[in-house]
Amino acid sequence: MKKTPLYFIALLLIFFTNSAISQSIVINEILTSNTTINKDEDGSYQDWIELKNNEATSVNLTGFGLTDDALLPYKWIFPNVSIGAGQYLLVWCSDKNRTNSTKPLHTNFKLSSDSETITLTNKSGVALNTTTTPAMLQNISYGRIPNGTGDFKFFSTVTPEAANGSVAFTEALSPPTFSRDSGFLTSGFDLMLSTTTTDATILYTLDGSEPQLSNLGGTTYSYKNQYPERPGDATGPLLTKNYTTLQYSTPIAIVDRTSQENKIASISSTYSFNPTYIPTSPIFKGTVVRAKLVKPESLDSKTVTNTYFISPQGAKRFSLPIVSLSLDEDKLFDYDKGIYVAGVDFDNWREANPTSDPAWKENICNYWRRGIENEKVANMTYFIDGLPVLNTDIGIRIHGGGSRGLQSKSLNLYARSEYGTKSLDYKFFNNKTDDKFESLVLRNAGNDFKGSLFRDALAQRLIKSLNCITESYQPTVSFVNGEFWGILNIRERYDDDYFKRTFNIDQTELDYLEDQGKSYNASYGDHIDYQNMISYITKNSLANDTNYNYIKTRLDPDSFSDYYISNVYLQNSDWPGTNIQFWRKRTTGYLPNAPYGNDGRWRWAFHDLDTTFGFTYSDVTYNTLALATAANGPVYPNPAWSTLILRKLLENSCYKNDFINRFADLMNTTFLPSRLLSMIDEMKGVIYPTLPEHISRWKSPAKKSDFDWFINWEKKFAVERPAAQRDHIRSQFGITSNINATLNVSNSNDGYIKINTIEVKAGTDGITSNPYPWTGIYFSSIPVKLKAIAYPGFVFSKWTGASDSTNPEITVTSETSFNVTAVFVPEAVASSQPIYYWMMNSTIANNIPLETLTASYKTGTADAVIQHQSCLVGYPFVSTDVVNWRKASMERRNSPTDINYIPIVNNNLPFTTSDMKGLQIKEPLQSGSLENNLIFNISTVGQKDIKISFAAINELTNATAIIVDYSVNEGTPVWITSGLTSSSFPLTNAYQLFNINFATITAANNNADFKIRLRFSGTNMTADTGARITFNNIAVYGTQITLSMVSNTALEFSVYPNPFSDNINIVGMNQSENAIYNLFTIDGKLIKKGRLEENNQIHLNDVSKGLYLLQLTSNGKTETKKIIKK
Repeated sequence: MKKTPLYFIALLLIFFTNSAISQSIVINEILTSNTTINKDEDGSYQDWIELKNNEATSVNLTGFGLTDDALLPYKWIFPNVSIGAGQYLLVWCSDKNRTNSTKPLHTNFKLSSDSETITLTNKSGVALNTTTTPAMLQNISYGRIPNGTGDFKFFSTVTPEAANGSVAFTEALSPPTFSRDSGFLTSGFDLMLSTTTTDATILYTLDGSEPQLSNLGGTTYSYKNQYPERPGDATGPLLTKNYTTLQYSTPIAIVDRTSQENKIASISSTYSFNPTYIPTSPIFKGTVVRAKLVKPESLDSKTVTNTYFISPQGAKRFSLPIVSLSLDEDKLFDYDKGIYVAGVDFDNWREANPTSDPAWKENICNYWRRGIENEKVANMTYFIDGLPVLNTDIGIRIHGGGSRGLQSKSLNLYARSEYGTKSLDYKFFNNKTDDKFESLVLRNAGNDFKGSLFRDALAQRLIKSLNCITESYQPTVSFVNGEFWGILNIRERYDDDYFKRTFNIDQTELDYLEDQGKSYNASYGDHIDYQNMISYITKNSLANDTNYNYIKTRLDPDSFSDYYISNVYLQNSDWPGTNIQFWRKRTTGYLPNAPYGNDGRWRWAFHDLDTTFGFTYSDVTYNTLALATAANGPVYPNPAWSTLILRKLLENSCYKNDFINRFADLMNTTFLPSRLLSMIDEMKGVIYPTLPEHISRWKSPAKKSDFDWFINWEKKFAVERPAAQRDHIRSQFGITSNINATLNVSNSNDGYIKINTIEVKAGTDGITSNPYPWTGIYFSSIPVKLKAIAYPGFVFSKWTGASDSTNPEITVTSETSFNVTAVFVPEAVASSQPIYYWMMNSTIANNIPLETLTASYKTGTADAVIQHQSCLVGYPFVSTDVVNWRKASMERRNSPTDINYIPIVNNNLPFTTSDMKGLQIKEPLQSGSLENNLIFNISTVGQKDIKISFAAINELTNATAIIVDYSVNEGTPVWITSGLTSSSFPLTNAYQLFNINFATITAANNNADFKIRLRFSGTNMTADTGARITFNNIAVYGTQITLSMVSNTALEFSVYPNPFSDNINIVGMNQSENAIYNLFTIDGKLIKKGRLEENNQIHLNDVSKGLYLLQLTSNGKTETKKIIKK
């Protein structure tokens, strides 16, 4: 009888053990598109895989592999972790690669919602489970039914770390296909809907509602068009409308529906007894087609929404962008639950208050309902030039205060993952680079709805460059369920997303308050720090400089001054006792070196400026400065608390002078009548073509001539307000007269003057391209600060006129008008000049990752090259690499600035016509031990006193500084910082000038191998949010080395042939002497250098014909010979 070998028994044991494990450990549930289900320990939604142990004993997974790549079964390896009997283990597929067995596990890969094959392998190499997921919808899981043992199906109820439910679906349907995309068309057509799924039904609607199988019979809702507006008015009857889902069978005729009866436009949106704004004739209409696929035992497809506008003008029907909103109409107009109508809430209020006047009362109508419980899901499609550029589902709520009572209402638009996408991905505003917004406002112009429709937007555009935040503006034509809804303005919202985008401040770091009063309304954070500051201001005199200097660490005086000056000048009549908003980043103290907005100080936000430009008082001479400084004003509009800070700050003479001068600066620039008039005409022209249709829709303004009257009043205000405001300033502060300050420069190409807070040069609000001589109106006996600023290549020499000082910064205190000129002179002939310059313009391909970039300007023959070393291995990536494409990259960026711009290196083109772009370094800035860096390969042959200058801006990355080091050796760089005054330079969210001087580093001179490296420091440098750091106008300066700068000592050598053709030979030198040669032009300019070769030959085939000076240096001795190239 044969004996069974022991190794065979061992193999059988391994086999059966693996077989048992394969039956006990299963992939039980997979979520490949998690946007709302559950968050990991970092608070982020990540995809995951759930394992289940079906056995009665615990199983240890040490050494097991989990992968989405069949060729790499151990792509991610389990640590020492076990699954208890009958228990579950959730593994996050986040690419965070965390293997601490005591904490949540994270793989080193992510899952795709398109399709994935996932394999679990034991440590012996046996594949225990392989599962392939189909294309998945958001927040739908793929799991076993029965739980732990059955086949995979789809679950709409997701159960991480718990048993799978009993209700599952065999199929997740894809939406039907439309035969034509949304758009504006000149003629009608037949729309076909199709699907390749068998036994499925296409449901669709034409009234904007969500297609529902349960609504094939239609839904009827009630509404009212007559409410008891005044005491004793009769209440109107309940009327009805309905919306219906249809089943697709034949093509749908898409036609111009304008002649059809108005539907939702015929419903009252106010508590009016006689809503005369309801259109009496048909309005322009589009057709909204919403469709989805349904099938028994299958998950319904997503609903697809397409919108078609038929008009002879096609895409030229409107000149503005189009916002089309589509939703179940009862969500807006139903008497009981609609949020756009007075509804049942008003009737209940009237019943309880039979003799009251409803005017200006809040919370008495359905449209006052707030909160997410009153948020309605809708589709938003955004059209530019007749084509859809955004189509997504969103949440909408009514926005505003008293403006809710207007017939056309403002809407908050919310992007949420549970609706579709977590952001509205489009660049809505031309004045911003942002292209992702979590929320926006579709605004009715507030109190200006019956006026010019853009008063608030005009004011905020006028003052956008000041030290306060503003809300960007884009007027649109809107439609609801295909019906023309008039002009509504897309506006930014001051929410947590705004502060994250703008200042990189997280919601947990933000204090944001509105309308102080006796109670503080904190939209984010709390009021504790602000209340403590107010307490200090109340109890202490700010005439004391120590107290004043302390308060400057609690609030930003520049932001505060700009806020109050602007509201005063613009004559905001719904202020200062309301519509005040202010914010800060929560810090443990004042951080003076932090990026702008991150230093912990309070700053102010411009908001709700509808009642400006004489809106209420109809008098350009109304004294808003007196109102804003009154100590005992009425509860509205200027209670004492609303003027406290300004009154207390004005106790300080330094602040008072700064406030007066800043007021004068802004009236001389930002508020100039010519600038404001130009803006009014431009903004009027944008909406004017749509105005007649808007008036016909809403009867507001009542007629076009009313609109023109408001426009003309705004223009009157623009022209007449400055003189009235200067009168108010003189009266408030006891100033005797205005004076003229006339400034001039010796040459406008050499430098410019800064007066108080404004730079008198092109690019400053209200300053022309050739401003000198420039005259501004200031005030007698108020000290005016002047600073002369030279352009590169020039230095300030002296003042002439009102001062003969040689100090570039002076103060002029004059009772009468004065003239002063700043004199600039060129730097010395041998002074530093640009030797390389990088002009980032359209010659650089856009949206393409770059490895190197050669200087666009050079003075010698050698090129200077920027080399980008990315923190991501494999860079640059190809566009098909959807994970890494355009990450950690160097690319062109359309972000011009005049900082450090040098016309002479760009064909003497002025900045305004320079075609400037920029150079961005994108996140992540660090990955593992690798980091993004820029290496400047700069030959400084023939140059000394090297320095580099550039403009840079941090656009929402976590970097706080640029780190600089350099290398002077041949071969592999050795990076050092010795000799640098500083190697770290703070980086902010505004363009600033960086100057890094290597003049004291002699090894940087005359060096063909000189290199400079720029890196970045900060916290969480691995962040990958699409943020970037942008560089511009990079210049390298040097002073040319001439022969006169090099002393000669005795060194005997001769050259032949001389004259020569290509090469020359040196006689009298040994190789051991390590001779260095320098070749100069006859006027002493160094053009080439090198080390003498073994054969004592110098190759000069790359120099032109002519007379040169050849200098040899060896063992501390130098000799020079004349040579001729023929």
